[in-house]
Amino acid sequence: MYFPFQKVIIPFIVMSCFHRTTRSKIYMGVASAFTSSSSPSRMRTSSSFLLQWQRLQSQQKSTSSFTQTKQISATTTLLHQAAATTTAAAQTQQPPLKINLHTITLDELEQFLISLKQPKYRAKQVMSWIRDKGITDVDQMTNLPKNLIQLLKEYTVAGSLELVEEKISTDGTRKRAYRLFDGQLIESVLMPYEDGRNTACISSQAGCAMGCVFCATGQMGFARQLTPEEIFEQVSIFASELKSQNDDRLTNVVMMGMGEPLANYRNVMSAIKRMNSDLGIGARKITVSTVGVVPNIRKLYQKHENEEDNVPQVRLAVSLHCATDEERTALLPANRRYGGLDELLTTVKEYIDVTKRRVTFEWALIENQNDTPDVARTLGRVLRRHNIRRDMVHINLIPLNPTGGFGSGRPSGKANVEAFVKVLEDEFSIKATPRMRRGIDIEAGCGQLKAVVKKKEEAAEQKRKESISAASAAVDELQSFMDQGRQQNPSPLVGVYEDDEDDEIEEVTSSLTTNINQDLRHGSIVNFDICETAVSLDDDEDDFLDPTYQTKDELDEAQRLINLVTNSFPTPPAAATATPQKSKKQQQKDQTQRLINIVANSFPPPPAAAAATPQTSKKQQQDQTKTTSITDEDAMREARRKRKKLLKNLKAIEKLREMESDGKILNEEQLTKIAKEEEWRAEVESLEHNLK
Repeated sequence: MYFPFQKVIIPFIVMSCFHRTTRSKIYMGVASAFTSSSSPSRMRTSSSFLLQWQRLQSQQKSTSSFTQTKQISATTTLLHQAAATTTAAAQTQQPPLKINLHTITLDELEQFLISLKQPKYRAKQVMSWIRDKGITDVDQMTNLPKNLIQLLKEYTVAGSLELVEEKISTDGTRKRAYRLFDGQLIESVLMPYEDGRNTACISSQAGCAMGCVFCATGQMGFARQLTPEEIFEQVSIFASELKSQNDDRLTNVVMMGMGEPLANYRNVMSAIKRMNSDLGIGARKITVSTVGVVPNIRKLYQKHENEEDNVPQVRLAVSLHCATDEERTALLPANRRYGGLDELLTTVKEYIDVTKRRVTFEWALIENQNDTPDVARTLGRVLRRHNIRRDMVHINLIPLNPTGGFGSGRPSGKANVEAFVKVLEDEFSIKATPRMRRGIDIEAGCGQLKAVVKKKEEAAEQKRKESISAASAAVDELQSFMDQGRQQNPSPLVGVYEDDEDDEIEEVTSSLTTNINQDLRHGSIVNFDICETAVSLDDDEDDFLDPTYQTKDELDEAQRLINLVTNSFPTPPAAATATPQKSKKQQQKDQTQRLINIVANSFPPPPAAAAATPQTSKKQQQDQTKTTSITDEDAMREARRKRKKLLKNLKAIEKLREMESDGKILNEEQLTKIAKEEEWRAEVESLEHNLK
């Protein structure tokens, strides 16, 4: 018998490694190929493929990756070709990521749309919406067909950075904290200026390893490098928003956010090239700031044989802050790592000589530390000693942004800043510009917003841990209490207790059976009488009586009879005088109690009870005073029911006393039952008297 092992079993094993969407397409194609054949075995196999495909169709549709969206030919040979990629597919456990419209290149978008059977020119249309108009919502791309819009919704996403917090300053500065896919936080700042410039300050690392003591990011430590896409997306988001909201454009980019850009040289340069080519931001409008990573500063001006290795003509800014090695190493520990001031300034001179571009020195002014005229003269002499041209350097003076980790530093006052600038310009002809601190009211300094977000998250996490700890402690305490209770106190008796009436039933049944069996013969007539002590079926009926199920007419009739009896007795003089001072409800209550007392006192107490009066308690005397014979059927049912319950309780007390005599410790509930024994026995005697 022919069995297509290689074409059925092996393909099924291979198919288990594929994503759900891909499997559905292959099943459909193979099913059509099998059904086109007249082979009975293939026809049976095709039905199993169709069942698999229908099962997949009923499941929730998952996102497909770039390679999984390609149409698969409806032939069985594709199954054998797929075996070569089994290992790689098996390693992919998570659904594929969506394509990021902010970071995809034009060539990649063209290939992606071609794989979706869309014309190539649609890529330029989509990119025009994103780059030229700042539109990333595909529903607003009005010149795209509906089927393409649906595909873009399914396979793409407008950005991967999750906005955690945004603050907007009174000067228009906007600072954002983004969460990356792995939970790391980075910052981006947009600074609009009155002259029309829009400058974005971008992060290059999650954290920083340079350890600058006055920088909030340096106090956090280093987490990881940002990818070129994560760096580029920060710029692309600002560029798109300016285009769509104000029909404006992003003019400048400074790599002065979190991290040391030249410590992530390759990824930063890759992102800068795309800022220049995709967003149209000129290379001279992009500034790279560094604490002084000397080897990578040299890469900025060295020529490479491979043209792709040459970097754009970006501007260079060096975070100097101090004029001596001792002071700079104290503030910037990386100073010693890269050879100190002499090595740094020698490299800067080479950069200026080769590129012919001016260098900016960043100087954070700290009051009474690096803002005095003497420090300014030291700086001028150092630059002169290294033969750095005065017209090719510019000193950027920025008052310190205070951070929690640098409590000893405060921003310089206006008088100190002006004195510092005067020394540099008058004595050394070096251009120095005091910069206004932007976003100071929203803590726009590097790493400050992240610190705020982290503090909030840590507080929330601490609160969550405390609540979990408190709940756990409560559970442990409850468990300990329960364990202790099990050891000290045995469980109360739970079960069915014997009843005297049950014993009576057994005696009657045994007697009847004996009498019947003595003279019982085939065909004989048996005479029998119902024993007076036979069980009453009324007890069973009592279990189903519930006054809540009485009809309204019955309740009204009962209330009418009560009122009739109540009103048949005259009111005593004492009660009559007090009537005006009592409510109608209280009057009715007093009359009802008076009637009960009259009826109770109308019957003399039984002899046995009277004899026991001197030795009984006051409560027992009151209970015995109320005893009377019962003639009403309902009252008899209630009395029998109560007597049965009391007898069960008394039997339980006997067993408890046996347990106590055996040395077992009784709990509080069991001891309470034993204490009520005398009371219950007296009540049983009263009920038995009334029932007789």
